[in-house]
Amino acid sequence: MQAARRRRETRIERAEGHLAFARQEAEVGYKDSDERRIRDSAEKTWLAVCEAVDHAMESHGKAPPVGPHAHSERREFLERFDLSLAKDMAYFAEKLHGDCFYSARCPTKMGMMNAMEEAEQFLRRVKNL
Repeated sequence: MQAARRRRETRIERAEGHLAFARQEAEVGYKDSDERRIRDSAEKTWLAVCEAVDHAMESHGKAPPVGPHAHSERREFLERFDLSLAKDMAYFAEKLHGDCFYSARCPTKMGMMNAMEEAEQFLRRVKNL
């Protein structure tokens, strides 16, 4: 019997999955005062943002970036379409990836929920580029 083939998950679907996981981690992290989970939720939200931009880049025939200049390449790509998207991505990089994940300077629970809502809106906007 031939195994059923599963459809490969798209980058935007992965982005949405990362964000859903981030919300779960944040909920548990803030409830239990578990800094590791809170920081992981910030990083998963940042990963969702990056996956969404990579989806848009692929949609426009560009290979998703890797390496030390990946962040700059994503930002420059977004700048060509919508400067506010590029600014939003830079905000997520600084607030979630830098301040929270790396420096353990995380927002309050409400601040994190707001950041995740903004990331969800970002995903929707980038999805339609």
